[in-house]
Amino acid sequence: MKAFKTSLLTFTMLASMTLWNSSCKKEISGEPQADNTGLSSIRNAEPGFAENDMVIYWNEKAGAVLAAVNPPPNQTRQFAMVQIAVHDALNAIKPKYESYALINSREKDASPNAAVASAAYWALKGLVPSSSLPLDDWYSQSLATVPEGPGKELGKILGKNAATAIISNRANDGFALANAVVAIPDATIPGGYRSTLPYSNTALGLPKVKAIPNWGVALRPFSVISHSQFRPSAPDPVNSAEYVQDYNEVKNKGAREMHSRTSEETQIGFFWVERSSPAWNRYTRNVVATQKMDAWKTARLFALLNTAMADGVTGTFDAKYHYFYWRPETAIRVDDGNPLTIADAGWLPSSLEIPAANPLMNAYTPPMPDYPSAHAALGGAAAEVLKRFFGTDVMPVDQTSPTFPGVTRHYNTFSQAARDNSLSRIYVGYHFRKACDAGETQGRDIGGYVFSHSFRENED
Repeated sequence: MKAFKTSLLTFTMLASMTLWNSSCKKEISGEPQADNTGLSSIRNAEPGFAENDMVIYWNEKAGAVLAAVNPPPNQTRQFAMVQIAVHDALNAIKPKYESYALINSREKDASPNAAVASAAYWALKGLVPSSSLPLDDWYSQSLATVPEGPGKELGKILGKNAATAIISNRANDGFALANAVVAIPDATIPGGYRSTLPYSNTALGLPKVKAIPNWGVALRPFSVISHSQFRPSAPDPVNSAEYVQDYNEVKNKGAREMHSRTSEETQIGFFWVERSSPAWNRYTRNVVATQKMDAWKTARLFALLNTAMADGVTGTFDAKYHYFYWRPETAIRVDDGNPLTIADAGWLPSSLEIPAANPLMNAYTPPMPDYPSAHAALGGAAAEVLKRFFGTDVMPVDQTSPTFPGVTRHYNTFSQAARDNSLSRIYVGYHFRKACDAGETQGRDIGGYVFSHSFRENED
């Protein structure tokens, strides 16, 4: 029995770390083929220009590698690092925009495609050295599309230097401390955060897990000045009319059983339950596929997008543990002292974070405070970057999701996609509406700041 409890504790601690939950060209998708037909062989006919196929290809591969092994906050940090490496490598060939980590480096004769492939490859190798995906094969196949010569070799060296530069830049960014396990007791007052299932099941004797409480304190932001720079105001007190309204909404719309969701709301919930970094990078690739953009412009967009999402996580985790507000799962299952709310001890959210063979070990809600929603913040940040980058909110795009296969949702505006992304957290039962609204607003503020202060155009 003692051995069983020890292994169970180990399992739960590991499980908690995985909870977070075209005009002229076509987007590259799927695995690279032996004949290399997925990538064009492009020579530097015009200095400072390259098609964006290689940038898109390695963005997609980064998504596959990072989604396979990481909880969402780690994904945002590492995705930003990969895209910064790609951006910096291209800007060392022709400095169209501000570089981030590879400063005062210039190699105008390097092949842009070799530099992009090398930067992404070496960044991913450095960040996820144990990846089981065929990174080496993808790199070899990418380089096979680049004509042999000094430019190719210079590009390989340049890309590796860009990857080394961003990894070195973030070597002491507080990542280890941000991931440290910290024991935090449950709150006891109504509205205070308490661990959710399975950790709240006293019969299991599990630790009261609160995931990465140091993230919004210890991790150095990429662009914003401080963790609390865009912290939202406080959540609603449990005796307020606003709280009662939000309580009843998520209780009915987000319930696993006896819910009042429409079929459309159910689709939105489970479509957007996918983790944010893979989802919004795919969304952006779908947008780019409808535009005529060179490698530099595309790389800048991905750097902005992922930097904004990385800082979005930092900002929301600062606020989450500052306010320490309870989740709907807890609020609905206990008596909160408000006569206008009716507790339901058996209530469960509609979505499982981690389905387990042993039902007692299922994680129903991400193990961190409710307010604000990081998922909503990342969508808000991504949409704001896209809106400012293209100078318009209107951009028709079709989006798919692995969490609702076979369904394609069409969006006419970036804001519409971000709003569905936010509301989805109500429909899966994870967040109160106030947390979704505040998170989306915080994300927009962070996205706007990152766009205005990072990767700006250089003056000729």
